Amino acid sequence: HGESKEALVARCEQVTAMAAEFVQVASVPFTIDSADLWAIRKGLFPAVGAVRTTGTTVIIEDVAFPIERLAEGVAGLQALFDRFEYGEAIIFGHALEGNLHFVFTQGFDDPAQVARYGAFMDAVAELVAVRFGGSLKAEHGTGRNMAPYVELEWGSEGMALMRRIKALLDPDGLLNPGVIINDDPKAHLAHLKPMPASDAIVDPCIECGFCEAVCPSRTLSLSPRQRIVLYRELARRNRADEPSNQLAQLFDYQGIDTCAATGLCADRCPVGINTGSLIKKLRSEKYQRFVPIARWSADHFAGVTRAARGSLGLKAIAGKLLGDKALAGLVGGVRKLSGQRTPAWLPTLPGPSRYQWLQGEGSHDGSSERAVVYLPSCASRVFGQQEEAPSLPDVVQSLLNKAGCRVIVPQGIEGLCCGMPYDSKGMSEVAEAKRSELADALWQASEQGRWPVLLDTSPCVQRLLSGAFGKGLRVFEPSAFVLEHLLPHLELTPIDETVMLHITCSSRRMGLGDKMLAVARACAREVIVPEHIQCCGFAGDKGLMTPELNAAALASLAAQVPRDCRQGFSNSRTCEMGLSQHAGIPYHSILYLVDQAAR
Repeated sequence: HGESKEALVARCEQVTAMAAEFVQVASVPFTIDSADLWAIRKGLFPAVGAVRTTGTTVIIEDVAFPIERLAEGVAGLQALFDRFEYGEAIIFGHALEGNLHFVFTQGFDDPAQVARYGAFMDAVAELVAVRFGGSLKAEHGTGRNMAPYVELEWGSEGMALMRRIKALLDPDGLLNPGVIINDDPKAHLAHLKPMPASDAIVDPCIECGFCEAVCPSRTLSLSPRQRIVLYRELARRNRADEPSNQLAQLFDYQGIDTCAATGLCADRCPVGINTGSLIKKLRSEKYQRFVPIARWSADHFAGVTRAARGSLGLKAIAGKLLGDKALAGLVGGVRKLSGQRTPAWLPTLPGPSRYQWLQGEGSHDGSSERAVVYLPSCASRVFGQQEEAPSLPDVVQSLLNKAGCRVIVPQGIEGLCCGMPYDSKGMSEVAEAKRSELADALWQASEQGRWPVLLDTSPCVQRLLSGAFGKGLRVFEPSAFVLEHLLPHLELTPIDETVMLHITCSSRRMGLGDKMLAVARACAREVIVPEHIQCCGFAGDKGLMTPELNAAALASLAAQVPRDCRQGFSNSRTCEMGLSQHAGIPYHSILYLVDQAAR
């Protein structure tokens, strides 16, 4: 503590000088930047849990000692850890106030382990409340685990007074029954929650919940933590031969179908658990029978994309003949009859892309001019734009021309794909084959890595970079490409508008959120990044097949769009379709914004 920076530094120097007199096993310097220290402190609990024996549960308690007896109390707790053989236990917390947390792991599948746990808690209560006159609860509430010891700490008269107050306010015992006031001296040993082994991907999870804030399905179905809880229960029931059909059916939709599998949860998890990886693994089992169809579509990808454009063309014709309202009813009826197996009606679903691909355009002639390999994603090749906007390839061509770059389009582009559609369904073998095929095509088009490669869709870049190239390819999504390869050759005049910006989950995971924001701010008067939206929930085809996920993820978006805002930007074509629908304004690639500002 210090009332000024100077006073704080002086105290730190004083403590450091005193510590120098001792032999130090390790040393970490004082700092006034608390962000990293706070991250470490928050991560201690999950970190201990991650290395626990699979199948055990992590227990956390908080106690307080009189400050003058804090050192004795810590030593006493450590002695109890040794006595009851909790060698993995740690102590941390707000020590300057005498408030300590301690964490240990415990199995509940063996009566002997439960007995050890009960004896340890008895010893802790005696140490804290009786020997040192401390508190069995410091900052957190008294739960069922400490309920049997409340009278030990407060005495019979204090307990009787609490019972009288409880009876006055809650005569029927409806509020939190068994919490604080509990007549069962073994209440803390009943109804114990196990953490059974389920899958190595998620077994380290202690269900701390750090992941939940970034999950797009958290208000619709399940959060990552809840998916893990249900999956563990399914695993337990299967091992015990207990009925699980009803729960399995529930998990099929709540757990598997409505997961965006973006991996944002892994970034928030102190130990990097990616619940999406588990879901993809489960999808690989669920969709196993469709692998031959997927493999055929991958081998005939050019025809598949042509068929998709044709379907969008028919949709546009039907819309003109029947009207959008009638067409929406027809599509909805077919979807209902199919048991939700066909795509939903999406008002912002555009017509087909009309761009004509000139493959190998501007092939190298031996000069030293700058060139760029441009790979439009399959989404950009299939979907056109709304409201008569120019096509994304036209915008890219315009920008690159302004920057004096020649455009090279890979040969056989219609058949190229990063493999994302297959990877999201857990079909990793097919996905990897497409990724490798694309990497080879880009290697040739870039003249063995001589020219940078621009992909207009961020998730494709993340997918492409997820494997080892081994060839020195330089692959960029739009924002990073603009900053590194275009801005030195462009003059930007920010448009006099407020614009919305959606930073895709793939950009966040690649650490490019700041670059995307920097590009947008260089091109517009004001940029708004909506709060509490980490992922749009469109998730490839989820916006069409599970549209409620997209709606739940973007429920707060429209209210955050200012009245004078006319356009939004992102870097994923499918995300932009969902954003346009739920924001009420059109969203386009951030390259459109750069093109508007660039000369």
